[in-house]
Amino acid sequence: MTSNPVHGIDALVRGARLITRRELRPFILVPLLINLVLFIVISAIMLSQLGGLTDYLGSLLSHTPVDTENMPWWETMMAKGAAWAAGVFRWLAWTIALLVLFLFLLVYGYLFGVITNIIAAPFNGLLAEKVEALLTGKAPPTEPLLSMVWRTLGRELRKLGYFIVWGLVIFLIATVTSWTVIFPAVLTALWGAWCMAIQYVDYPLDNHQRPFYELKRILRRRKLTSLAFGGTVMLAKMVPILNIFVMPAAVAGGTALWIERLRKEGDPGTETHSAIQPN
Repeated sequence: MTSNPVHGIDALVRGARLITRRELRPFILVPLLINLVLFIVISAIMLSQLGGLTDYLGSLLSHTPVDTENMPWWETMMAKGAAWAAGVFRWLAWTIALLVLFLFLLVYGYLFGVITNIIAAPFNGLLAEKVEALLTGKAPPTEPLLSMVWRTLGRELRKLGYFIVWGLVIFLIATVTSWTVIFPAVLTALWGAWCMAIQYVDYPLDNHQRPFYELKRILRRRKLTSLAFGGTVMLAKMVPILNIFVMPAAVAGGTALWIERLRKEGDPGTETHSAIQPN
């Protein structure tokens, strides 16, 4: 099967449909309550910083006409020339302003996602387990609840360490190339999409107690599909209110994506057969 970004986008939609099923509703209640509380707290903190961001964006886009009435002719020509040049490059100010706003929303979505994922990790693992049982007719190997909780929390910290280390590398590259404006924004967006794909496709593999490197290998097999799924989740997390409901849909969608699109012979769980075919 080829790597198709449409499959990645469709996975989140499929996840949203799956969590409406009666069998799964009990397993999304706690994550939704966690998301709601954290949404209120984090949104309040981010909104308190919005005033300074608004002032900065306004300074980028401000355009105050120069009064040339009392200037000598040569100063008038220079002032008009400068105003013309400013008008020509006004698009650059808009580009920078939009990128700053995008990065602000990216930080908001990423911060919201990191905190909620750590707290809700055991519940997300249970949700992924139930989705797999629903789709394949067979659940992952069972284990004691306390053991599962500690294992999933340890896995979240493992992923967080990976995100931070490589995130710092991406930040340094973006800083060095910041004069290009577009390149760091694209690089940051791709990294965010990759992180979201890792985050939400990991739950079913973790339920099978598969190593972290195997997850990355599976995602790299179909990069476009993985990045499209992660990018869709990332964009949805940047939208207030909607981000409350994204996490359970992403867990269900990531599990369905792994089962129906990403895994192949030799991957964990391939001895089972899907009971519900992809849409």
